[in-house]
Amino acid sequence: MSSLTQPLETLNQYLVQAMEQGLGKNGLIFPINWEEIEDPDCRSFCEHLEQLFLQINEAYRFAEDLAIGQLKAEVSRSNIFAMPLKALQSSLRHLTWQTNQVADGDLSQQVTFLGEFSESFNRMIASLRDKKSLEQRLKTITDVMGEGIYLVDTQGALLFANPEAERLLGYGAEEMAGEVILHAIHKQYADGTLFAPEETQLLSAIAEGLTYNDDSCIFTCKSGRLMPVSLACRPVVTGDKLEGSVLAFHDISEQKKYQESLHKINALLEMQASTDGLTGICNRMKFSKLLKVEIARATRYGSAMSILMFDIDRFKDVNDTYGHQAGDKVLIEMARIINSNIRSTDILARWGGEEFIIIAPGCGLEQGRQLADILRLKVEQTTFSVPRKVTASFGVAIFRADDTELSLTNRADSALYRAKEQGRNRVETEDSIQTSIHI
Repeated sequence: MSSLTQPLETLNQYLVQAMEQGLGKNGLIFPINWEEIEDPDCRSFCEHLEQLFLQINEAYRFAEDLAIGQLKAEVSRSNIFAMPLKALQSSLRHLTWQTNQVADGDLSQQVTFLGEFSESFNRMIASLRDKKSLEQRLKTITDVMGEGIYLVDTQGALLFANPEAERLLGYGAEEMAGEVILHAIHKQYADGTLFAPEETQLLSAIAEGLTYNDDSCIFTCKSGRLMPVSLACRPVVTGDKLEGSVLAFHDISEQKKYQESLHKINALLEMQASTDGLTGICNRMKFSKLLKVEIARATRYGSAMSILMFDIDRFKDVNDTYGHQAGDKVLIEMARIINSNIRSTDILARWGGEEFIIIAPGCGLEQGRQLADILRLKVEQTTFSVPRKVTASFGVAIFRADDTELSLTNRADSALYRAKEQGRNRVETEDSIQTSIHI
């Protein structure tokens, strides 16, 4: 074996150097030209040893390829060093296929051949299954909800829209994916005032992760229709990170119509409750409320106020001669004449039957008497729908500090009674039996 001494020493030095410096980019290089060795046994040994070097290099390069993910790398079947690596290659290829299946939505995959990695992979799949199950449940819930649901990121870009949101506004989820949906649907306030969508409180709330509610929000549908909605915005936070917001909204058009109808009905009922059905002026109940207000005002500020009570002279003869329909028409005409000849601050009401009453704020007794005489003359000079002259008698009373509604109207009524006794078509005040000239 003395012929082996020199080759083995050379090989030993090379291996020591390789152990210290590594294989390098060229791998193990057999340091001896075995073909030049004369001893056949030594030559054969070195030839086999060089083949072993080559298999080590091939296995090393194969391992490098696997390490960087080149799972299609090849190695000779006879390479005994690469056999475990080929088993690993097969496992990685299968794992890659399974991962692609998972990416396509197949969460039934399980790994049993990679030890601890298998446990981690399987836990991940279980977590994904739970998440997918939760997502499916949430999708089912949002699909059947009667409210539109938008999921947006912190910039307001659309991530998800449920079918009700698509139905209400006309924008498809795919159509608006990644777009700032508010730029399309949120353009004006409830009063019609336009605004820049990027400056709205809603978009600010989304960016800052704040809760936001608006029961008078206006959304613009794809068709251009303006839809009143009730809106709720809630931030979506994962851990400490703001992910975006959920917007929930529903159409309140019918509710708005109902509220408007209710408002109109209430206004109509209020008008009916406060208006004389025949003449259209205030009825006695409304007059009573207004008189209390005026008494309180006169008391507070010490201002003057007169009450003018009047009725149509011999109105029973009108009804008996021409019928009640003609009488009603005379009442309507009387209300119109008086109402068109008093101040906007004066209040006219039907007291009952053919009697009327006026509140004249700011008028003293003489001013009230003058107003009554002007109105009396207007009535006398008017041609009514019945073929006879129609006149009216007036009684005037002035507000006193200790007056109540009843005491004030009673004095006006007493003055009116005196005007009737004195021959009708005249004005009487509370402090004089004859203060006006009969015309």
